Amino acid sequence: MLQCIYERIYEHRLRSRISKHELPVGLTLALTESDLLAPGGAKQLQSFVSWCADLGIGSLIVYIAVLVDGPLREDVASQIIDRLKRTDLIARMYTKDDQGLRTIPIGNGRPEVKLDISIGYGGKLELTDAIRAILRRVERGEIDYEDINSDMIESHLLFRHNPDLVIRAGGKHLTDFLIWQTIYSELYFTDVNFADMRRLDFLRIMRDYQKRQRRYGR
Repeated sequence: MLQCIYERIYEHRLRSRISKHELPVGLTLALTESDLLAPGGAKQLQSFVSWCADLGIGSLIVYIAVLVDGPLREDVASQIIDRLKRTDLIARMYTKDDQGLRTIPIGNGRPEVKLDISIGYGGKLELTDAIRAILRRVERGEIDYEDINSDMIESHLLFRHNPDLVIRAGGKHLTDFLIWQTIYSELYFTDVNFADMRRLDFLRIMRDYQKRQRRYGR
């Protein structure tokens, strides 16, 4: 009981100190399907979004890696979508199947945090789709090959948000998500699994981010 009180006091002081310094404007959270399909996984994501809102972080992209292949892939993606639909989250979900890329809105109202959730739609797929879209424009005569540059590629990406910070929950390896957009992002790998992440852990991540000297590739 006493330890719990001390922890709350420490958490309150830490939040107060953090709020006085620069915070990431955009944030990306990388998860796996196990994180969301575990008991309480969707509720934990709701908590994470509320932590972002409390600190005034305006944009969050969540990537949920689907690690299975074949027919099971769409089944797992559907399970994740169903779980998220039963939450109070206000977001746009994106997933790709045989019918192409689908956008699935959930929730109503004006969210405190702009939330995009990518379900199994990784960076390789996103970049491949962008290049294919550009080549189709070339074939139609809308643009020339010489017109293709980095700005054009960026304009054809689904996610045009360059996050300041990428959090990889409970893992030591990067995913292939936002491989174009995260070239200058700060990376943080958590020691705890997503299910065990507390608000205090989140605040410590923000403190770590504030201590870093960003070089933006320099």
